[in-house]
Amino acid sequence: AVKNNSKKPLQTVEVIIRKKILGEAPEEHHFIVADGKNLRNIIELADALETMSEEIFRHHANEFKNDFSAWVKDVFYDHSLAEDISRAKNRLETQITILRRLVKELM
Repeated sequence: AVKNNSKKPLQTVEVIIRKKILGEAPEEHHFIVADGKNLRNIIELADALETMSEEIFRHHANEFKNDFSAWVKDVFYDHSLAEDISRAKNRLETQITILRRLVKELM
């Protein structure tokens, strides 16, 4: 009985998190990376940043624009994460910024 009680709040928390930052974008709002990858959510973005070439990253994030930041803000309405992404200086920093937020959401 104790195990069941401890599981229920966790499931509720998971549902709330999924809807917010772990949710999937509607198909028309998927992020199409310049290399052809189709990203449906923020976790997939963090994964894609792992293997993305510097050239592809710079295509989306440079001194003139940051498509990743715009996508997070406009599709997931996460303004603070979008702001943090726009401040990241490179691909690795961008990935770390996203992963830190995901970990924080799960705490």
